[in-house]
Amino acid sequence: MSSPASDLGAPLLRVSRPVSACSRCRSAKVRCDGRLPACTACERSGKAHECTGGSDQFARGKERSSEFLTDVGSYIASLESKIERLEKKLAALESRKTPSGSMGGNGFGDGNSRFTQNLRDQDRRSVTPGSPLPNGTRAKTKKREEANEIEELVADLGYMAINATTRDFYGFARDMTFAKVVLKASTSSKALETKPRARLPPRHTATQLIQHYFDKIFTTLPCLNEASFFGAVDSVYRNESTCSPYDIYTVYMVLAIGTMSLSKSRDSLAAHNAACFVKSALEHADAVISPSAITGVQAALLLVQYSMLEPVHFNSWYLIGIASRIMVDLGLHQEPTKSLRKKSADMDLRRRIFYCVYTLDRSISMVLQRPFTFSDDSVLVDLPKCEDPEVAKQIIVRGTLTPMAAAIHLFDLRRLQSEWYQFLHLSGSEPVQDPTAYFRSKTAMLKEWLGKIPESINSSTRDWLYLEWYYLNVYTAAPCPKIPRPCDEAMVQVFQNCVNYALMFRSILQNSNVRFVYTYHDALRTYFIGNNFLYALWRSEDTVITSANVTSTIDAIKAIIFVLTSMIVRWQEVEALRDKFRVESSYMLRSLEARQQSLLAPPRPRVTREEAERTLRHQLSIEWREIDTINPQLHNPSGHIAMADFGNVAFYRYA
Repeated sequence: MSSPASDLGAPLLRVSRPVSACSRCRSAKVRCDGRLPACTACERSGKAHECTGGSDQFARGKERSSEFLTDVGSYIASLESKIERLEKKLAALESRKTPSGSMGGNGFGDGNSRFTQNLRDQDRRSVTPGSPLPNGTRAKTKKREEANEIEELVADLGYMAINATTRDFYGFARDMTFAKVVLKASTSSKALETKPRARLPPRHTATQLIQHYFDKIFTTLPCLNEASFFGAVDSVYRNESTCSPYDIYTVYMVLAIGTMSLSKSRDSLAAHNAACFVKSALEHADAVISPSAITGVQAALLLVQYSMLEPVHFNSWYLIGIASRIMVDLGLHQEPTKSLRKKSADMDLRRRIFYCVYTLDRSISMVLQRPFTFSDDSVLVDLPKCEDPEVAKQIIVRGTLTPMAAAIHLFDLRRLQSEWYQFLHLSGSEPVQDPTAYFRSKTAMLKEWLGKIPESINSSTRDWLYLEWYYLNVYTAAPCPKIPRPCDEAMVQVFQNCVNYALMFRSILQNSNVRFVYTYHDALRTYFIGNNFLYALWRSEDTVITSANVTSTIDAIKAIIFVLTSMIVRWQEVEALRDKFRVESSYMLRSLEARQQSLLAPPRPRVTREEAERTLRHQLSIEWREIDTINPQLHNPSGHIAMADFGNVAFYRYA
């Protein structure tokens, strides 16, 4: 399997800091050409008025010397080598402009001299006073190309990356590599160190695990070249020792993810085998997890997928941050220029890799209530191509390629999700002017997205997308810094979607015939759903609870507890969440059950006020007659009866 680095190695958008970058391009980490009055990136995004290239202090290059050139001497050495290469290219360009007569002694031969002389003779015969130069368009085009090429070469100096894994740093830390730094920072425990290295499973077992991965996980996170991967599987099973580190790494990581997704408990044999597969894959991490190749992004994405299934080994927050950093440094968050674009299949894979990073970064950040690694303002990437629905159905029948319809639909949802999360949670606490209108507009967009779910996706992926939709409906309507007190309409939406989420998730987990892939982050989402469900009940109990939905409300609370309890066998940390929610919901659950009992009890006959007073007088007369009959001495002419005597204080009830 050929390395994607050679096919997709788009020019390294080395985002250290450009020499002439406006403030917006610098904050968005995009390439800035420094044009005035506005750069090309700002004009393309419609924000030319925000471009500060002409007045920005950084654009005049006053910060670069203090920020970078005081670094280690190896950076200076790398600059010198880069300048040497640029000087050679510049010399080659200058040689093209030199007259051919002066090149005769440099070994270019007489052919070029005669060719140049013929061109001069033609120019001399065709020139007349006041007439344009011959071949003017061609000369201008050539001159423009040479100027652009020189400008591109010089601009590369401002985008030079500092790679801490190059040979220039070996004198300081000979055994240090980028992969070791990544693994050291993201490792949650040393449990993986005690695991043995796994061997390849039997081919039929590996085929089932790989197919499970592509059916359940790859459909929404298509970060690999499917055809190249299956070629790598054949190569690894034929002779592992002759395969590239990237092929071996991806095969073992896919086996690990597929195995871990089938595990039912943290101590199961599947969990142990998955950890051993990861141990085998990480033997090749130094050659694969690299900041200078697109394979580094893919390798980090596979680790993120595994860490979401088994958080005890790696921290998914750190790993997705690393994947995002490599992705930005490679420039995958921007569409390449037309002259640098590769063939359609390579461009499509490039976009899929970016949106996998984008999807996981947005999902993990929202679950953990943390800011995004990169903002939407820095992104300018088209969605991957989606096959025609009829073609998608044929693909499913053939079973040869995984359709991308579900992934692209999820990418579209993540873009909506990202926009709302940044506005509601990451842009201050100034209240929204009209929260009801804002809420209704976002709800309408979510309904439109739900109506466009492709029919070609399988039932398991469809259920997962529905859970995501319920979750995002709750997230949009729940209290936030911008809307601290949502309207009653929003509380009704929170209530309804929490009920649907809880009941659907419990139904999925109770069905043993469905291989539904869920992660540790789904446990955090479930706890979030439970908290907002209780808030809606406390805040708008009279609005959301009716006699018709009391039973379903009680069932939803029990369903959330069931889902969290089912996840404890896989992740011990969920037990604390389950216990906390159980305590928080106990009073509301007892109140709802009492209300349910009152609704189930037979109705009492309606009695008028006159009938109640008549009945009461009749009962009192009977009681006094009985008292006089039993003990006449209790009668007191003073008009009262002593009922009890506690010390010197007598309590009386007047007749």
